[in-house]
Amino acid sequence: LKIELEPDELDTYTQKAVKLLSEQVKIPGFRPGTATYDVIKMHLGEPAILRQMIDLALPQTYSKAITDEKIPVVSRPEISILSENPLVYEATVALLPEVKVKNYKNIKVPKTTAEVEDKDVDNVLENLQKHYATYKPIERPIKKGDRVEIDFNGKDSTGVPLEGTQSKNHPVVVGENSLLPDFEKNLEGMNVGETKTFMMTFPKDYHAEHFRNKDVTFETTVQRAEEPQQPELNDEFVERVTGEKKSVEGLRKEIHTNLKTQRANEERMKQEDKLLEELLERTEVEIPQQLTIEEIEYILEDLKADLSEKGLTMEQYLKATKKTPEDMTKDYQKEAEKRIKIRLALQFLFTEEKSEAGEQDIDAEIAELVTQYPENQREKAVQEYKKNSQMLARIRNRAMLKKLFDKLLHAPEETV
Repeated sequence: LKIELEPDELDTYTQKAVKLLSEQVKIPGFRPGTATYDVIKMHLGEPAILRQMIDLALPQTYSKAITDEKIPVVSRPEISILSENPLVYEATVALLPEVKVKNYKNIKVPKTTAEVEDKDVDNVLENLQKHYATYKPIERPIKKGDRVEIDFNGKDSTGVPLEGTQSKNHPVVVGENSLLPDFEKNLEGMNVGETKTFMMTFPKDYHAEHFRNKDVTFETTVQRAEEPQQPELNDEFVERVTGEKKSVEGLRKEIHTNLKTQRANEERMKQEDKLLEELLERTEVEIPQQLTIEEIEYILEDLKADLSEKGLTMEQYLKATKKTPEDMTKDYQKEAEKRIKIRLALQFLFTEEKSEAGEQDIDAEIAELVTQYPENQREKAVQEYKKNSQMLARIRNRAMLKKLFDKLLHAPEETV
């Protein structure tokens, strides 16, 4: 796009720039926002007014141009200023590419039934009992299920201590494999106060590369050992867990219902993933380079945020992985292209299938979202969702996507 401002437009943005600068800069004898063009020019110089005018004019005139011309833009513009006074500039943008999704109506995704058996409910109840278990000291040898505290110190084959293989009063539930299984197996049969030395080989796929297939000798002392005392599964226990007067049978039915819902949702997600894979295979589109570059930037920003939550910087991550920023861009190119391709395919299908979300669809989505809130806070949460335009847009997209998937998931009648 080549955009040139008319004289009256130029004057309008120049006046806006003068007003903004006069509000930001303290000028003796003038109240904020009242200094004239000549006064601002004398104090800051004409280039400052010109720069401010351009900063104001570019986004608004560019936005108006693509709206007026109905240009399907899919990336940020690259601006090249040809003239500052009068303001003339070129904006180069990536346009929505032509998308084809071949034979998408023929996609068939098998449907599986989410079954829940009595043993699944039993497992949930057993885990609840374990969670509420108390512990008492033992005088017998350690066995699986016992909770112990140990000191351990690892050395290599020459007897040199290895960094990262020492700990004091380290808590372990034997058999839960919070440490390596071979290590925990050596704890079985030990007694409180006993010290044992044993050698073990780290797995070939261990997460720390320098320990893979390495023989390490551990000197281990048991400082404390306790056995669990699980509460009896009765109505009193159920009330303690749920905060409600409820029978064991009532809790079993509730767990069964929750498990069935959870597994149905998991199966639905698997179906949707399979559908997306099929759509990717059938989608033909030439992705603009600028769109890929921007998507990689989004991916890297997400990575940076995740690292920040863990107290790491991107620089530290690059150093640890021995990669350069250029390597990262190359690594994420395929992922970026995949994300863009599926988004463009879905946009194409929204149009083809006339998938729209009405008020009832949006209300249903919000009702599902607020189930995560306590009951007395749900009405307030509903209102907050409806006030937030960005959140509402995401909810509308989610509802549209759900309707589209419902339409496309024509699984066979029989289950597998």
